[in-house]
Amino acid sequence: MYWTFTKKAFLRSSVYRFEVWSRTGSNIIFLLMWGSIWTALYAGRDEAGGVTFTAMLTYIVVSQFLDGVNEAGTPLWEIQEMVRTGDISLELMRPFDVPLRYLFADFGSVAFYMITALLPLYLVIFYFLDLALPTNWLTWVYFIISACIGFLIRYCVEMTFGLLTFFLVETGGIEDIFYFAMSLLSGSVIPLWFFPSWLETIAVYLPFQAIFFMPISIFIGETTGGEVFTSLGLQLFWLFVCYLVLRMVWNRASHKVVVQGG
Repeated sequence: MYWTFTKKAFLRSSVYRFEVWSRTGSNIIFLLMWGSIWTALYAGRDEAGGVTFTAMLTYIVVSQFLDGVNEAGTPLWEIQEMVRTGDISLELMRPFDVPLRYLFADFGSVAFYMITALLPLYLVIFYFLDLALPTNWLTWVYFIISACIGFLIRYCVEMTFGLLTFFLVETGGIEDIFYFAMSLLSGSVIPLWFFPSWLETIAVYLPFQAIFFMPISIFIGETTGGEVFTSLGLQLFWLFVCYLVLRMVWNRASHKVVVQGG
């Protein structure tokens, strides 16, 4: 049943093609912006903080690729709007698990976006730019596994936050703080290597680093050998914790449906 949602989401994405292209355009703009910023920060130096400019440029490119994958999923506002309008009550009456229903729908949206936009675009980028690509096929396998786990962690964290609408109804201000914290502490734009020690300590004890920083570190070779398995194990731990929290919040939220205005 859930794979039907994947198929429907894939077909729906193929209808709204302008959204795909606009999202791709936004991804390119951010890629150029962060690439320019880091080029200026390195200012002609080959290395900074033990990280080469090529590795840093590769980090930014892969980060924007993963960001595009994650953004193709169900946005927070969609869940929040369903709670505000009361449409969530219809979802609760249907014979499926709502968190799983949105997860499998995300699979369809992400698959369409990757096939039609992300993969063609980034294959061209990888071909023309001098990037630090993995030479060992195992590194690619570890990266793909790590990136998939990171995607699931992002989904659990974002869905859990979206479910707070059941209790708060309006989460606009908190949502801004949430996205800022996730963007910063996940290492999506600034790797944890360049964090002040106090901020790096905070980031290490949060699950956000498992979304971007860990997969990309494997990709560019900053995490190697036994550290790869430690990183994957830590990701699996955070996935278990985030999924457990999601199920607990969903269990409470599904018994507390408040329709705004009635």
